[in-house]
Amino acid sequence: MSVKEQVLEGALELFKKMGIRAVTMDMLAVHLGMSKRTIYENFKNKDEIVEACVRIENEKMKAMAQEILQRSEHYIETYIMFMWAHINRLRGVNPLFMHDLKRIYPKTISRQAGEFDHYMRDKMVEFIEKGKKDKLFRAEVNPQIVANVVFEFSKLLRNRFETGNNTLSSFPLAEVFEHMAINFIRGLSTVKGIERVEYYYNKHKSSI
Repeated sequence: MSVKEQVLEGALELFKKMGIRAVTMDMLAVHLGMSKRTIYENFKNKDEIVEACVRIENEKMKAMAQEILQRSEHYIETYIMFMWAHINRLRGVNPLFMHDLKRIYPKTISRQAGEFDHYMRDKMVEFIEKGKKDKLFRAEVNPQIVANVVFEFSKLLRNRFETGNNTLSSFPLAEVFEHMAINFIRGLSTVKGIERVEYYYNKHKSSI
């Protein structure tokens, strides 16, 4: 592993544990067991490290998505596996990490969120149309409205990182996401669809 990779791995570990603002370059150097000079020889400043860490996280998420797509046997199982993977990710991250990212690095989080929202809208429309065709989702469901509901939900989750911003602030983010995600798909489903959702939900819950 190169020095750059060591710095980014160590920085990401600390950021997720403590938030970005709380982590100093001195702290990072001690954590890595290397001098600050070595860190500065590879990165101009902390901002550059944060940007690189966000890129790494995005790449990890893409790799995780590919793995899930390869492992899942049905598109509803894909949804459930994505749900549990995201829940586990939220459980392993201090909310201060996203709070600081949004407050201190708004351009970084805006770019990341924009890419995510665009992807979610397109994929959700395809997902709903497929479910309707297979009679797993109710015929009256409007895919475009559903896609925009998901978009608003993603904004709600991001706003959750603002202290006191909404009534969900007192609940663990992973728990909020699980409630919203599973009840969302149950609400779209026919009786046949709910049976499929429950099967995959319990199948992957037992492996968590």
